[in-house]
Parts: sequence; structure tokens; C-alpha cells
Amino acid sequence: MKHRLTKRLLAYFSLTLLLFALLCGAVFSWLFTRYSQQVYEQELRQRAETLAAAIPSLAGSQQLLAEGVADENAAIAPASRSPHHMMRHMGSGRAQHGWCRQQYGVSATAPAAANQAGQFLWQLDQMMQGKVWLVAAKNHTIYAYGENTGREDGELPPAVSEILQQVLAGRTAVSRDFGALIDTPSLTVGAPLWGEDGAVIGAVLIHRPLQEMRQTLSEGLRLLVISVLLGLLLAGILALLLTRRFIAPLYRMQAVARSFAQARYDERTGISQQDEIGMLAGDIDRLGGRLEAARQEREQLTQQRQDFLSAISHELRTPLTVLRGTAELLVSGLVTHEAERGKYLHQMMENLSVLERLVGDLLELSRLQNPGFTMEMTPLDFREAIQEAAGSIQPVAAAKAVEVTVKLSESLPVAGDYGRLRQLVVILLDNAVKFSAAGQTVEIRGQRELDSWQVTVEDHGCGIAAADLPYIFDRFHARRENNAQGTGMGLAIAREIADRHGIAIACTSEQGVGTRFILSGRLLAETL
Repeated sequence: MKHRLTKRLLAYFSLTLLLFALLCGAVFSWLFTRYSQQVYEQELRQRAETLAAAIPSLAGSQQLLAEGVADENAAIAPASRSPHHMMRHMGSGRAQHGWCRQQYGVSATAPAAANQAGQFLWQLDQMMQGKVWLVAAKNHTIYAYGENTGREDGELPPAVSEILQQVLAGRTAVSRDFGALIDTPSLTVGAPLWGEDGAVIGAVLIHRPLQEMRQTLSEGLRLLVISVLLGLLLAGILALLLTRRFIAPLYRMQAVARSFAQARYDERTGISQQDEIGMLAGDIDRLGGRLEAARQEREQLTQQRQDFLSAISHELRTPLTVLRGTAELLVSGLVTHEAERGKYLHQMMENLSVLERLVGDLLELSRLQNPGFTMEMTPLDFREAIQEAAGSIQPVAAAKAVEVTVKLSESLPVAGDYGRLRQLVVILLDNAVKFSAAGQTVEIRGQRELDSWQVTVEDHGCGIAAADLPYIFDRFHARRENNAQGTGMGLAIAREIADRHGIAIACTSEQGVGTRFILSGRLLAETL
């Protein structure tokens, strides 16, 4: 089971190599056979042409070509010769256009001239490493060396007649149809013999058994088969090594995936390849990074949830404790003076207001963070919402002797929920007034640039510490020394409203100098 893919890949490689080897072997065999035949024919053609050029000058050849050999004792070959011989025995005479095939041997009883002719033809056979026929065009006679000496008269078979016609016409010719005359499948090449006057006086035919060529081809194919088998063996070993190398990264990725399943997201494949496996390994490593980031984020969210529960418990416990203590004091009857009772009742009302504001902010933040909560987005002028928010904060600012100024020279057309956008500005203005000293100014500035807008709410109060700045939009993050009545959720609500409207919100601050909140977004497309 463990090495199933390795075995499968090895089987595929082996099958592919086997099919490739068979195909290459078949193609090579066909090409090698054709090439060998061509080389064989070309070699035999060159021998025939060389012999044809040399024969007219050899001793004894002119007599055979011109007059033949006087042999009064030469008998006609008996009729019991092999039926494969296609020339007919016709006695001492032959047809006017017939041919005669005269075979000579060497024996003590044969005439000297016949022995000389047989010796000459035997030497030609030995020199050409095959069987040689010497054809005399003048007397239509074919001379050859053989064991069965004698004459055969008659018509030539079509194959013999065709090649002789081509050769006597002055062309070198090739034929493979002489098996019936020489008792074995052969390749025959004929070349013309030229006389001193430039005329064709005869022909030389060289017969080479095809068995030799077939033996050569068989030996070549045997070597090919051995080479293919050795090649397959070496290729199989190489395929096994390559398969293991190919599988090794997969095993590594499997180990990393199992580590991820066990929540060990710091594991990495460490594979660096410029191919599909390298791409997959890179994706797995990136997945591990994202899983690790998600784990850290989950731990952070868990910690934030715990902090939230701790903070909300603290926020609720403090006013409830005060309310309970005040109520118990009033119920016990220890407070008898009306003025003192009024003081305790006023303290209870303040704590109830804190609880009401806290619960309201929690509900508001929960609604804004709920994906199913929708806002009514309509085209509006953000400048109007800003001016109305500034007007609503004026009583609070006047009570602290803080001046709120609005500098908006152009309209700011956007798509959004008018009430929520107004609430966003009110939160920012409330924070600015809250942390400003008497006699200071809170400024609201707005501007347009091409298809975007920017609104700045700036105060000149105490500022925010650099360590607190990254966390000002988190829930329950409030500086208690300057915000005793705050719930710590105002800026968190502001960020949720801004995100719902696609508005970027940022803050810059310097302690002792002031704080600046910057809102930026895009103008409504229809007004551009």
C-alpha cells in the first residue's frame, strides 16, 4: 500500500519503454533490411561492372564469347535433371531464337579445352564469391561452371530473358527470380561486356544466394534484440531511481500535511523545484503560513473575547455595586435627612445612566458587527450630516467653553445612511470636545480632490500616547484618567460605521499637542 504509486509509475515507465523499444526495433529492422539490401545490391553491382570491364581482356574469354568450346564428347544433360530447371532438353538442335546453357567441369576425362573453360569459369566463381554466368551474345550461349556438365537448349524463362535483354541492351540490371535455375533463392546482377568496336558482345551474370544476406540480417536483428533488452534493463533501473526521486517530495508533503492535521503549522516542506511539484510544495508552505496566522488570530480573538468579558463584567459590576450599596443604605433607614437622601438618589441616577449607555453601546456595536445588519444607502450630501452633528454637539462644547468650527466650502456627495454618518461624526466630535480644555477649539475641515474627499476632525487637547494609538479603535479601550464617563466603545462603533460605508478612518496624535481623526472616501459616481 505504501509504495503503490511507485509501483504504478514504474509499471507505466516500463510499459512505455517496452512499447518504445518495440516500435524502434520494428522501424530499425525495416530500415536496416532495406539498407542492407541496397548495400548488398550496390556491392554486387560494382563487382559485376568491375568483372565486366576485366573479362574481355582475360585469356580464354574471347574464345568463349566468339566461338565457344569444341567438345564433341559433350552430351546433352539427361532428362532426369531437376524439374526446377526451366530450359528444355532439345537434342543437338535448338530453336532459331532459343538459348543454350553450357556447364563445364574439371575432370581427367574431359577434353583440354573444356577443362580450360571450366577452370576459367571456376576461377570467376571463386573470385566473385558466388556463381558467375558468362553470356555470349553472338551464339546465344550461357557458360557456367557446375557439377552437371552438359548443354540445355530452349527458351529462357521470362525473368532470365528480361534481365538478359536489359543487359545486352547496354544496361546493368538486377533480378531476384533466378531461384528455379540455380536451385536456391538468389540475387542476380548482370553487366554488359563491351567489345573493341563499342558493341555489346555478351554479358556477365553474378548470382549471390539471398541466404547470406538473410543470415547477415538475422545476426543484426539478434544484436538489436540483445541491445534492446540491455537498454530496457538499464532504463528500468534508471526509471526506478527517478521514480523514487519523484516520489520523495510527495512523501515530504504528506508528512507536512499530517503535521498540519495535528495543529503543527510551523512545519514546512523545504522543497524548491521549478516544476508542478515545486508549485504544490510552495502552496502547502503558504497554506501552513496562513494556518499559523489563523491560529495566532484565533488565539488573539480568544484573548480579546476574554478581555471583553472581563471588561464588560467590570463595567457592569462597578455601577451595579454602587447601586446596590446606595439602595441598601436607603432601605436600611440610616439616611434620614432629605438633602442626603437626594444626594444618594442622584448618584443612583448617574449609575443607571452609565448602565443604560453601556448597554446601548453594546447593542449598537453588536448590530453593526452582524453581517445580516443592513443600512439604508441613499445618495446624500455628507456636508449636511457633518453640520447637523456639529450643531448637536454645541451644548456639550459650550458647557466646557470649547468652540466647534466647521469649514466645508463644497458639497460632499456620497452614498450612505444619513443617520449612521451623523452618528460617526458625533462620536469623533464628542471625543474631541471631551479631551479638550476650556477655551480650546475643535475644527472640522473638508475638501474635495478629483473623485475623492477628505474630512478632518482636529482638537488641541492632551493627545494620545504612542503606546495607546494602535488600540484606540478596540472595544473598551478608554483612558480612564480623562474619560471617567466613557464606555470605551465609541471609536469601535465609529470604525464599524466607517467600514460599512467604505470610508477609511485614521488617527494621528501627539501628546500635549492634540489629536486628528481623518475620514476619506470616494465621491458619488453620478456627480463626477
